[in-house]
Amino acid sequence: MKPMGTITKYYPFIDDDTKSILDTLMDEASNYYDFVGLLCKTVLENEVPINLGYLAAVNAWWCRTEKNMNLIREKYGEVPCIRPWTHLHATASSDQAKYHDAVVQAIEEAMDTSLEDWMETEIHLLHAFYHWPSHGDMPNLLEPIEKAENLIRSNPRLTCFDSLLCAFKAMAKRREGDSKGAIPVYQRGQQIAETHGDSLYKYMNQMGMANTLRHFNIQESLALFEELYDLAQNLEVPYLMAEVLNDSSMTFERAGEYDLAISCHIEGIKIFGGGDAPSLLLSRIYSTLGDGWRALEWAEEAFKWAENLEIPTLYLQKAWALALLNKLEEAEHNLDIAHPLIMKVGNEGALSEYYRISGVIEFKRGNLLDALDFLEQALEISEQSHRGGVQNIVFLDLVRVELAIESHSKDSTKGATLGKWLSKLEEYAIEYDYPGIRMYAALLKSEFYQNNEQLKDALAILQDALTITDSLGVQTLKQKIKSRIKELMQLIQEKKVS
Repeated sequence: MKPMGTITKYYPFIDDDTKSILDTLMDEASNYYDFVGLLCKTVLENEVPINLGYLAAVNAWWCRTEKNMNLIREKYGEVPCIRPWTHLHATASSDQAKYHDAVVQAIEEAMDTSLEDWMETEIHLLHAFYHWPSHGDMPNLLEPIEKAENLIRSNPRLTCFDSLLCAFKAMAKRREGDSKGAIPVYQRGQQIAETHGDSLYKYMNQMGMANTLRHFNIQESLALFEELYDLAQNLEVPYLMAEVLNDSSMTFERAGEYDLAISCHIEGIKIFGGGDAPSLLLSRIYSTLGDGWRALEWAEEAFKWAENLEIPTLYLQKAWALALLNKLEEAEHNLDIAHPLIMKVGNEGALSEYYRISGVIEFKRGNLLDALDFLEQALEISEQSHRGGVQNIVFLDLVRVELAIESHSKDSTKGATLGKWLSKLEEYAIEYDYPGIRMYAALLKSEFYQNNEQLKDALAILQDALTITDSLGVQTLKQKIKSRIKELMQLIQEKKVS
């Protein structure tokens, strides 16, 4: 492979012997992932300078090659600058819950030694990855960012780390609710990475950008994920390819293209292996589609991977699946476990889910007004915390409850008028160009017209819905629509005969 900035950015800080070894390994390697394997083999089988051991640990961490990480820990576990890099970070939740304390302790111990400034800067940036709870603890994210920035600003040689600093500063903006403000920060980080030829740091900024654009422009988000997948394939790092698939699946899910979202997760599992994160997301998708059994299977799979860590999402997803299966007491039991965990970590997204699933349970019990109250609370929190993916699901649940209330209080002397939430769902799906959500709204709208004995209107809505998109991502929704069309045509025919 050609020399790459991901490696050569360290050259101003290391000795000539270490540079020579790195040059030789890059020349021998076919790609970055191959290079990291050769580098780890070299440091594990030979006595080498500590700088080289450090760089092997750093790059093994970026590739999430757990076997090499463990072997490096066995050999170099007592070296303060290396120890922080020997803990996995393949998920935003379970790995942080498992390793956060150990990583932070290792970082603090490393900082008590005489670290070179480039190592100190990079270790502070490592700390920014570990800020449990991953979507809630702003101080644990901001403090290491500030420390790294102070070092970079005081030494021009350290600007090679500026790109990764941008990725975390943009992440902080998103966590504070300023997603639009994050975009120019990611753009600057990408430009700096390209200047240094640093593919990993470019990846970090593009990944953040793609996830941010999901809130504003689905097509731009998906286009950027395609570029990211090409980048990950060029590096040939299985973890990065799986991560791109995992995150692009959430964009497909946002658009209501559930089949493509599912296929992304299945492919990611084939590439890198299973885990609690893809399992939980698969559980969520199947629950959204109303498939409680598959949702429960994937929720249980997530528990196996997470080893019953105190992660609220584990219990929330299981509760939702159980509720769909009318196992309401078990569902409530899981919610009861989740609630104190949510309060402990202060995760607003999880709190929104707690209220939403409470609403689903009340809906299943027939307590429609209580269900509506819970769901409206969930929507308010999700809007305040800028969690659009959750808003989709809340809107769908609100419409279901609204339809049930409308059918119970139907006045045959008045004409059928679309409810508030069904109208909002339609407007929302059109405004943000969510084709699958538009099709889902059509299914619910047809149910509304059928409840009001307007069978031809119900049929026309569904026939129009089949023309919304030809994407492979909506095949399950299309099958649901076609089944409903068949039922409606049968009802219309029966009505004619009678």
